[in-house]
Amino acid sequence: MLGKMIYRLSLDLGSTSLGWAMIRLNAQNLPCAIIKAGVRIFSNGRNPKDGSSLAVTRREARAMRRRRDRLLKRKARMMRSLIEHGFFPSDEEQRKALETLNPYDLRGTGLDEELTPEEFGRALFHINQRRGFKSNRKTDKKDNDSGALKTAISKLRTAMVEENCRTVGEWLYKRDAAGKTVRARYREAKVTKDDGKTRLDKSYDLYIDRAMIAAEFDALWKKQAEFKPHLYTEAAYQDLKDVLLHQRPLKPVKPGRCTFLPDEERAPLALPSTQRFRIYQEVNNLRILREYMREEALTLTQRNALVKTLEENNKRTFTQIKNLPGIGNVNFNFEDPKRQELKGNITTVKMSSNECFGKDWLSFSEEKQDAIVLQLITEENLAKLIRWLIEETGIDEERAETIANTALPEGYGSLSIKALARILPELRRDVVTYDKAVIAAGFEHHSNISLSASGEIFPELPYYGQALQRHVGFGTGKVDDTDERRYGRIANPTVHIGLNQIRLVVNALIKQYGHPREVIVEVARDLKQSKEQRDNESKRQAENQKRNSQIKTEIAGILNISEERVRHADIQKMILWKELSFDPADRHCPYSGARINAHTLLSDEVEVEHILPFSLTLDDSLNNKTVAMRQANRLKGNRTPWDAFGQNQIAGFEYDNILGRAEQMPKAKRYRFAKDGYERWLKDDAGFLARALNDTRYMSRIAREYVQLICPDTRVIPGQMTAMLRKKFGLNNVLGLNGEKNRNDHRHHAVDACVIAVTDQGLLQRFAQASASARERQLNRLVEDMPLPWPSYYDHVVRAVNNIWVSHKPDHSHEGAMHNDTAYSLLSNGKVSVHKFIDGKRTKIEESLKVIPFTSVKALDRHGVLENGEPRPYKGYKGDSNYCIEIVRNEKGKWESEVISTFFAYQIVRSGGVKKLRNPEISLSGQPLVMRLMIDDNVIIENDSGKQILRVAKLQGDGRTWLIEHREANVRKRADSGEIKYLGAPASTLRKLHARRITISPIGTLRDPGFKE
Repeated sequence: MLGKMIYRLSLDLGSTSLGWAMIRLNAQNLPCAIIKAGVRIFSNGRNPKDGSSLAVTRREARAMRRRRDRLLKRKARMMRSLIEHGFFPSDEEQRKALETLNPYDLRGTGLDEELTPEEFGRALFHINQRRGFKSNRKTDKKDNDSGALKTAISKLRTAMVEENCRTVGEWLYKRDAAGKTVRARYREAKVTKDDGKTRLDKSYDLYIDRAMIAAEFDALWKKQAEFKPHLYTEAAYQDLKDVLLHQRPLKPVKPGRCTFLPDEERAPLALPSTQRFRIYQEVNNLRILREYMREEALTLTQRNALVKTLEENNKRTFTQIKNLPGIGNVNFNFEDPKRQELKGNITTVKMSSNECFGKDWLSFSEEKQDAIVLQLITEENLAKLIRWLIEETGIDEERAETIANTALPEGYGSLSIKALARILPELRRDVVTYDKAVIAAGFEHHSNISLSASGEIFPELPYYGQALQRHVGFGTGKVDDTDERRYGRIANPTVHIGLNQIRLVVNALIKQYGHPREVIVEVARDLKQSKEQRDNESKRQAENQKRNSQIKTEIAGILNISEERVRHADIQKMILWKELSFDPADRHCPYSGARINAHTLLSDEVEVEHILPFSLTLDDSLNNKTVAMRQANRLKGNRTPWDAFGQNQIAGFEYDNILGRAEQMPKAKRYRFAKDGYERWLKDDAGFLARALNDTRYMSRIAREYVQLICPDTRVIPGQMTAMLRKKFGLNNVLGLNGEKNRNDHRHHAVDACVIAVTDQGLLQRFAQASASARERQLNRLVEDMPLPWPSYYDHVVRAVNNIWVSHKPDHSHEGAMHNDTAYSLLSNGKVSVHKFIDGKRTKIEESLKVIPFTSVKALDRHGVLENGEPRPYKGYKGDSNYCIEIVRNEKGKWESEVISTFFAYQIVRSGGVKKLRNPEISLSGQPLVMRLMIDDNVIIENDSGKQILRVAKLQGDGRTWLIEHREANVRKRADSGEIKYLGAPASTLRKLHARRITISPIGTLRDPGFKE
């Protein structure tokens, strides 16, 4: 480690990146120089095609393999049991001869006639092959195909009754004899709906359930036991039935840890107590907007009346709430065009319906209600659940089945049942907010329950799961397990990877430079978002782009100019103007009341203005902006609406009328016009700087709590501030042109980190003062001259950024998808065939495709053998991925490329272990290894312009390595459009360029071994 250095560390954490910067602090603890900056790029653990977690894809594939393994084990166990009990011969050839018997014939005739033991064994072995669908209450609700399965099963039962069949085997026997299909065939059909849209109807020709198989087994056994009771013993019956029908119970998914009691599991959202907790928490935060937009909490009587009606209904609209006694025609703080209701106790409403428990539900104690719902959620076996409901509540079987099949809210809250039992009474006791109820219940405030609250400074960051237990799932607790298994992990793969990368980079910096004195972190907004949330965000952005495009066309028509000449400022004006009122004729200046039409809006008479002064809030968002007449804006000055027009009576600017016009604006904007608008914007912060320097989102709290382990003075700042300051400092020009941020260079994350590092109280205070000065001069811009943190700051940023080697996290594991999922039939003409659904019909497609051939030693009779005696391949899979390219030196000293597919890499590891796959000196072909290249490895080449650092982007089957400049971002999209080009280099070209594999550490240290022939 170098000598102790006093520095501030900044981290810019995104979903696939970590930018960082080190800033030297002077004797006054003020930033004075940039020491170093860097960027770490990594995968977010999601499928780039659809954003789904790669863990889900792996889990689904693993589940399919396990189902196949269990089938094979069950067949082997059935074989052993049939031999043991005398129903199968022990000789393999004699068993093989039984395959010629028609099992459907045996399953049908065995209900009336005597079968030989071997014939019974053949029938039972056949039944064991496809033992039918067994419904699982918990998984069927999420299974899109379960409805089609149950429909097909119901139809089959009806057909059995109509055709007078005693068992499903007899029904299949009749169909087989008539030449009809006896296999479950899946069908898809496109159906056009009334609105012209199409839907996909899924169905099966037939489907058997487990109960039919159990009934057939009993019927066959009973009949055959009449002929040979000495063979069909009770022991044989129990053993064979267990083999046939045994179902492994599902491994329960353990909920996360309770926020306050981390050794307790989180309570399900469906629990009535969890529903009540949500209701009380929300209603206690509900506020009535009185005159001058003053907020007033509900009285205890009003609150209890509202809670009562929410307990009895799924939801209540604000219109319905206003009709409750003692409330009246008022407005609420939660009321908004996007939100017109409060959710009720969904569980109680469903359980107290006439089809379920009816009024009896309300007579149960809250503890009993929770116990019933907990049983409904956790019990997988429908029959057991129905029996439990009958015994515990006294209802009849029909009603119990209805209750068991009632859909309840899914998921878990953040608190355990024990924590709810302590906090809920405090919320009930009075109209208090959640934070006060938590303290009254005897718990610590959120900020005091973390490991970092002890003040201990760790020598380095431990695995996050060890330190942030209340945020992670339960681990095994076993010392021998990996940290991830031992302590648990956060389920979101993006967050999990992001925190691990923070650990990697921060610990490397500590090792080299010592502990930072301060740390400032900015966390990307999308880091904690689920796939659905990211999709919604993408949809919102697309809608905004479409809106802006329409507005640009609209403005061009009004001003009679081309769309290219429309200014961004005018687009923003139009957006804010439309927020004044839904009716264009009713759009007035919020302050003077003067009507603003479209032509006036786009003139110099109307300006964009900050409702709460920028110098007081540093809030430049649209929620803090409106449009106003220039004269009114000048009169308002650098003041809040209340300070400008409420405290002082100015003719033509009546404050009551201003509030009336503000009522028509969006909820997030209108409160800012109120007398206490500035205080409500601050919320719990002591001042605007505290708010500007404090990001309170969930992921930000986790990041701060984690990094505080090595530096107690850690802050997380909101991202809006970084973008604004970067532009004011002119830093967009460091990598970009014309003042626009260049997102196509990974180093822009380090530029952001350089801004984050200087975003402290002193800088923002100077920013605010510069803004106030510009406002006093009546300048229509945020600041006239933004002061730099120190005079040479811009030059320091340029120098630091130009010296960055971008660190890409490589994945050297061979454990990936060996091939794609589609199995292709191998045809004699060299082509392959596959069945695909086209327009809802199953269609056979022939293709010329290179596939990985698969053989089966156990099916030689079926598929045959090749001329050399080896098994004939019968199916193939498309490889799709390569593990690496090995550059080797042949006997003539020339370089050659050898492509190692992921499939082949697996075979090597299975036969010789990982060491053989990654031998540092010898290639898999046995030739001397020059270098082994994998995706995201770095290579240095030498050409006429000097040395160049490239990243491995693609590995091609013909041996070419596709390289790209290591700083380039958004590569695939830009390469497809032709904006940039890969360097496709065979081994000979790499040799001419003196190429060699290099490493770049997580903190950007480059290690070059030098070129070797």
